This record gives sequence, C-alpha cells and structure tokens, in this order.
Amino acid sequence: MKHFLTFIACSWLVLSLQGNEYEKFTKPLLEKHCYQCHGKEKTKGKVNLYELGSRENFLGKPTLIKEVIEVLDAYDMPPEDELQPSEAERTKLIAQLKEYLRESAKSSSATAKSVKMRRLNRFQYNNAVKDLFRIKKDLFPLTEKLMTRHTPYLKHPDKPMPGKVEVESRALATLDGGGFKEVVPFPKDLRAAHGFDNQANQLTLSPLLLDAFLKLSVSILESPDFHEKTVGIWKEFFAEPQADADLSAELRKRLEPFLEKAFRAPVDEATLDRYSDYAKAKIEQGLSYTDTMKKVSSAVLSSPLFLFRYSAKEEAIPADWTLASNLSFFLWNSIPDEKLLELAKARKLSDPKVLDEQVTRMLRDPKIEGFLDIFPAQWMQLENVLSVNPDPKIYKLFKLDPNRPAGVQMVLEPLLLFDAVFQEERPIVELLSPNFSYQSQFLKDWYTSDLKYPVADTKKIEEDNRKLEEKKQALEKKLQATREQLDALTKPIREKILADREILDGKTEVVDLEPYAGWEFDGDLYSTPDTNPPLNLKAHGKIDYQDGKVVLNKSYLESPKLPIEIKAKTLEVWCELPDINQRAGGVMTMQGPGGLFDSIVYAERKPKHWISGSNNHSRTKDFPESTPETKVLQPLHLVITYAEDGTTTMYRNGQPYGKPYRKGSTSFPKDRTSVVFGLRHLPPGGNKHMNVILDKARFYDRELTAEEVEASYSGSSHYVTKPQLVDAMKPEQKETYEALTQTLSDTSSEIAGLPKPKDPKKFQKEARVKFENEFRAKLRGRSFERVKLSDPRYGGILTNSAMLSMTSGPKRTHPIARGAWVIEVIFNDPPPPPPNDVPPLKDDPAFKKMTIREQFAQHREHPDCAGCHQKLDPLGFALENFDITGRWREKYKNGREVDASGKLLKKYAYSDIVEFKESLSKEERRFAKAFTAHLLRYAVSRELAPTDSLVVESIVEKTTGKGYPVKALIREIVRSEPFLRQ
Repeated sequence: MKHFLTFIACSWLVLSLQGNEYEKFTKPLLEKHCYQCHGKEKTKGKVNLYELGSRENFLGKPTLIKEVIEVLDAYDMPPEDELQPSEAERTKLIAQLKEYLRESAKSSSATAKSVKMRRLNRFQYNNAVKDLFRIKKDLFPLTEKLMTRHTPYLKHPDKPMPGKVEVESRALATLDGGGFKEVVPFPKDLRAAHGFDNQANQLTLSPLLLDAFLKLSVSILESPDFHEKTVGIWKEFFAEPQADADLSAELRKRLEPFLEKAFRAPVDEATLDRYSDYAKAKIEQGLSYTDTMKKVSSAVLSSPLFLFRYSAKEEAIPADWTLASNLSFFLWNSIPDEKLLELAKARKLSDPKVLDEQVTRMLRDPKIEGFLDIFPAQWMQLENVLSVNPDPKIYKLFKLDPNRPAGVQMVLEPLLLFDAVFQEERPIVELLSPNFSYQSQFLKDWYTSDLKYPVADTKKIEEDNRKLEEKKQALEKKLQATREQLDALTKPIREKILADREILDGKTEVVDLEPYAGWEFDGDLYSTPDTNPPLNLKAHGKIDYQDGKVVLNKSYLESPKLPIEIKAKTLEVWCELPDINQRAGGVMTMQGPGGLFDSIVYAERKPKHWISGSNNHSRTKDFPESTPETKVLQPLHLVITYAEDGTTTMYRNGQPYGKPYRKGSTSFPKDRTSVVFGLRHLPPGGNKHMNVILDKARFYDRELTAEEVEASYSGSSHYVTKPQLVDAMKPEQKETYEALTQTLSDTSSEIAGLPKPKDPKKFQKEARVKFENEFRAKLRGRSFERVKLSDPRYGGILTNSAMLSMTSGPKRTHPIARGAWVIEVIFNDPPPPPPNDVPPLKDDPAFKKMTIREQFAQHREHPDCAGCHQKLDPLGFALENFDITGRWREKYKNGREVDASGKLLKKYAYSDIVEFKESLSKEERRFAKAFTAHLLRYAVSRELAPTDSLVVESIVEKTTGKGYPVKALIREIVRSEPFLRQ
C-alpha cells in the first residue's frame, strides 16, 4: 500500500515531460522523492515510473489522477518515513492535478453514465404506496427507519428544534413496528459498500423478488386495514360511481390521474385503454366496482412503471417528469406530489428559478422526514448499533430488556443532532463538535453514573435492626407497665361494682377469659390455668390489646380442632364492632361439626346487624325483625342458647333477636366441638379476616332464660362497661384512668407503626429488582431533552455511545474499526479490505498485561498490515478512552493508563479526544467535501465518477461563507450537472 501510494502521487510528474513545467518543477521533484523506489533500478510494488508514458497517456487515467489528488491532500504521500515535499510544492502539485482532471473530464471514462433505470427500494416503495393512496400509516414494519418522531417539529421549519422531544426507535423486529394486517414486505435492501441502499446497481429484480412484489401488491389491497377510513382517495377512486354514470368514461376519468401519479410520467392512450378495459371487463363479469379498482391498483403496484424509475426520454418520459421524480425521491423518498407533477406537465420545473422555489418548498415540507429517516442513519452506518452485543458479564444492563436493548436509545442521539443541524441550518462542523446534545435520562446516566447495583450495608442494617428491637422492647415494657397500672386502678372498682350486683346463678360454671393480663401471646393465646375447661385459643393475624380488650383487626381467634369437653347450653359474648369506613365485620359465636355455625355480622352493603346461621353450609334467611342502624352499637351483647330439641334462640343487647328456629339437628352443640371467635363466615373468595373487639366470652352449662339475659345486659351481669367503670371513679381516678388509657393507646400505636426488621439478603434482592425496574423504564423512555454540553469529551457524531458501541467487540474496543469509521464517514476515504492472510491478535497471557496500542504495535509488524495501520491507528486510538459501550475510562482493566495521543493528517498533534475533535474542526472544509460527496452519491443513486470530485469541490466553494449547512449543500447538488443529467 505504501509503495502504491508513492506511485500514485509521483506518477503525475511524468505528465510534463513535453513542457517547461515538467523540466523546471516536476522532474527535479520526481527524482528527489520517487525514483529511488520507482525508477530504473527499483520497481517496488511493480510500479516503474520511468516507463509510465506520456502526458496524453496519463490524461486517459482520470481515476488515477483523482487518487493522486486525494493521497496528496490527505498527506498519505510520500510515506511518513520518506522525504516530504514542502507545503508550497504540495499545493502546486494538487492544483496542477485538478487541471489535468478537468481536462480528462472530456473523455467518456472520466464521467459517469446516467442511470437508465433503478428499482424502488423497500422504504421508497412503502412511502410511494402511502402517498399514492393517501394513507397515513406505514404498510409494514420498516427496520431501516431508526427513529420515529412523536413530536411533530418538522411541521415548523421556521422554528428551532424544541427543548424537549418525544422520539423512539422501533427498528428491531421484536418490537411492534406497525403496518397493515396481513401485509408481509419483501426483504430489506442492503446498503452498497461505502454507500446507501438506493444505489441503482444494488437494486436488482430477481424472479423471486418479482413474485414477492406481486404478492405484496395483492396483500396491501386485500388487507382488512385497507378501507375507506384509512385510504384518503377512497371516495374519488374506489367508491361506487353514480348509477347513471357512463362506466367507461368514469373509469378513464379516475384512472388517468392515478396512473400519472403512480408511474411519474404521462400516460399514453394505449396504457390507459389497457387498464380501463380490464376494469370494465371485471365489472361486467359481476365483480363490484370497489373490488375491481382494488385489482387494478394491485396491477399498478406490481407494474415495472411503478417499481422502477426511468431516465428521461423526450418521447416517453420528458426531462421535467424525470426531474420531478428524482427530486422527490431524493428529498422525500417518495413519488412527486401534485405540485411537482403540475410543473413537470407544464415543462416549467427545469427552469432554474422554479426549481429553486420547489427545493425550498420541499425542504420545508414535513415530508422531508423521508430524507432524514434514511440519509443520516446510513451515512453514519447506525444500523450496526442494533446488532451490538457486549459481553453480559461486562455489561448486563445493555440487554437488560432484550426487546429494547440500550442500542435503541443510543441510536437516537446522533439522529436528533442531525435533525437539529438540518432544521436550524447550523454549520456542518457542529456535527463534529456541537455545544449541545439531545439526551434521554438513560443516556445521561449512561455517560455520568457508575451504573452499579446498590449494595446492602450489612453492618448498618444489623445496627438499625438492633436499635429497632431495643426500641420495641422498651415500648412493650412501657405497654406492660401501663396495663398493670390500669388493671391495678380498675380491678378494685370493677370488683366493687360486681359485688353490688345480683349474681344470676352462683353455682354456674363460667369460662371467663379474664384476667386479660394473664394471657400469654407467643403464637398461641392461652386462657388462665384455672379455666375450666382449659381453652387454648390459637391467634390468626394481628392481636392487639386496648383498654383490657382483645382487638382483632383482620384476624380471629380459634380453638384447636381437638376433642374439647364443652357442655355449654348458652354462650354469652360482649364485643364491639367498630365502624371502620363501613367495612364488613362480625362475630361467629360458635362453630360445630359439619360446618354448622351461628354468627352476627356487620356488613358494608347492609349497614345493620343481623343474625344468621347455617345448616350444612346453607345460610338461613335473615330475620325479618332485623332493623337497619347507621351506627354500630357499642357494646354489643350477644347471647345464644341451645335447647335439647335443637331449637336455637338468639338475643341481642338483652332482647330476643328474631324467633327461635330449629337447626335441623338436635346434636348441636355437641360435647366435642370447636369454638371460634371473630371469624367471618366464608364468602366467595374465602376472606375470613374480621374486625372486632372482644370484651368477654362465657359458657354456661344451662339455657339462660329471657329474663336472665335481659338482667345480664341491664346490669345484673359480670360485665362492666366502660361508662359504668368511669362513673364509679373519683375525679383523680378518672384523670389517672384517662392518662393511662391514652398512654396505652399511644404506645400501642407506636409499636404498630414500628418498621419491620430488615433482612439484608432480602433488602439486597429488593434493591436490585428496584434498580433494574427503574433502568428498564429508562430504556423504554421516549423523552429527550436538549442539554448544553459542559464536557467537550462528549457530543457530536464521533463521541456518542452509538458509534462507539457499534465499532467495538463483545469484550474489547477495536481501534481499527473505529479508525475505519472515521476515515470512511468523516473523510470519505474508505480503506481497502484487509488481506485474507492477516492473522488475528494473539490471545496469550502476555497480551493481558499490554495496552491495545502495544498489542497493535506487534500486529503492525505484518508487512501487509503496516500501511493501513499507519493511516487508521491514530484515528482509532484517539477514541480509546471510551470503552465498548461508549463510557469513559482512564485505565484498562489491567490497570494500564489509556494513551489516546497521536497526530492527525501528519500536522495536528493531540494528546486526548478533546484536542482530536478540535483538530478535526480545523479541517472543516475537508469534512464538508467528504460529506458533500456522500450526499451527492445518495442524490444520484450511484458511485461517484472521478470528475464528480470537481463538482463536489465547486459545491463546497459556493457554500464556504455559510458554514456548509446541509440545506445549502442540497440546493447546490440539485443545481449540479450530475443531478440534472440523471
């Protein structure tokens, strides 16, 4: 490569053998810089400059002239280790070569032939069909479209880009890219090498692809989504005409403008007759008008006149029509609109003034999105971002969401920058070093945060748990002391009240849950040891104590289902059903074998008390005497008696509740049964949590009479209500009682409000899950904010995570790939493919201790590699501070410092990426020429010929004072001879 470049650069010198310029300037320079390697004695690279030939022979090689100019201009000739010409000599040399190239342009080999025919690519086909039928939705998912704009800023061409925009990438096949139902497109068209997917020689039409077009056209028209609500031309094209309309005339009237627009050319009578006769025949055969027009449309979409773009032929396709088509496919990637067709038909579009007006109009039209969807993405080769797959051991977060990997966020940053530079007509150099960027929250975090999972501070958690336990124990100790003080205060008063009352039956065996202070709670709730019979009550849910009462909040008490000798004939319960936002609550008084139960319930939908029962799980009818009450009675006194004949009688607050009824069984309650308190009977869904406050429960071994029950409630019972207790207190006792009660309530609330101890492992897991969920949300984010760049390392198309990720491997950066991207995209000087026999980098232990620069130093020892490495390495190493996903690093994993220094174009020394970008910005004109060449290639859909470089230089010269804005470059391209000659 080295010797070939020397040959190219030096060969021009022999051109002046017949003139004074050669004798005075060329020959001495040739002898000084080239003959030692490519003269009579040495012919390195099989190049002998001495035998090159005459000036006329050299003029017949325009490609060689163009390459000589490029290597001289890029300082690739002579090689770095050879004697260099002075700047004056180099400048004069390049100027003379350009004159030779202009002279050689007269030959046919120097100028590209116009492309006679080119097929629509997939993106253009989709847009053309949409515009033809005025459909707003894409027909099929477009993976080539890397950015979908949800903020319509292109509708406001006179305004700068908004500070915040909504965009997303729907390019991955795993995402729902939209499209009509049952429409399957042909495969995505591949980009040409170093070019675009609209290049004519790449867009072939094989028999298989032609068949795919036929099937596609049918599927579009037969899609269930293709109807009058989605198709803008439905009424004027597909709808049934008036019954008295002339069918032939109506068909021709509708078909002529439709065919003109579809074929982008005048429609001759023979073509119009062919389509209208076909439609008429179908209708006469019985096919509906709408279905007939669908078949006609399907035939149009699969016609070569629709699928291909043709060069101008004055008889068939006038030049203005071709210009309209080329212009619309360049700027809109679609067919011309009515205005362009109108001007083409009138042969006015080729008028320079009219053409300029139309370009301005088209650049301001929202359909310019067609250009912005494709050119910048393919110019920057951003489709490669979607295949980035870093080692998950290094970057698990990159593909945390497989359907939305980090790449679909990264790709949007450079595309939004291009949109802003385009819309705001900014200098093109701002693509390299802007002072702003559009970033999502994901990108902000990706560039600046450590992206590490949260780590549980085990020692802190343990210390917090210890303090929490100490606080809980202190509160429980205070709670117990308060209860003891409260019991000491109330017990004598309660005993005195009870002593003054008449006892119902002194011989009755009573099972009493008192003393409450004697209860123990450690998974089970026990009665006192002297309870006869002993009741071990299992606690379900949360049990609290308030004012000497058992509080069941979403919980219940249950006796173990074991043989218990209970010969009770009466059950008495004192309780409260708190009004808790009208939630259901209740008490089950007793449950027997076979699902038999009795209960009293307070329900949300029926704000009243009612007593119900069951017989083999069948609920009895509510008692008609149930009376609605809007407030819960406090306290609620329930008594249920069971007669030998199976009759059950219920009492509420001392009064009979409904009439006695028979359960249908004389054995309930049996001697062996289960006793349940606070259990709601099970509705659909199985909710058995209750909200109730139990004051006292007693069992009697006989049936209480109605008089005894009434007396029990009215005051001749063992139960002392809170008002009775307080009324019997002295003023100072009341004050103490209220203070203790408040302390009891406050302390209980404080205990209930204490956080649960943290499990370090569980905390760690929850923290990781939360972190990942938040990260997934950022990966799905569509909001991008315009931020001012305070760090010059970032920003621009060169130092963004998209470009840096797609030019890296799964485990390490690839300086050669990054250098190749820079030289191809930024300088439009793509390197040749590497030789087939080039060995890969060695994978041995010694390499692990080296920097990438040191590894490539050994790689460059291969003779076939040195030339390219000399050119590419400085560009790639300048980006080495960015890792495989575009995040900043100062050192490699082995601890070695990153060295990003180098020299650009053999004249700009730099020590880091900031200085490298500053050096690039100084070469603004060089970048503008490269960018313009890319843009011209895209506009004319072909590779550029040698003399096209002169056109590029002319375009750049005309836009120099403006900073080379993209829109200005586009205007000059449209005016250029290569574009107009298509």
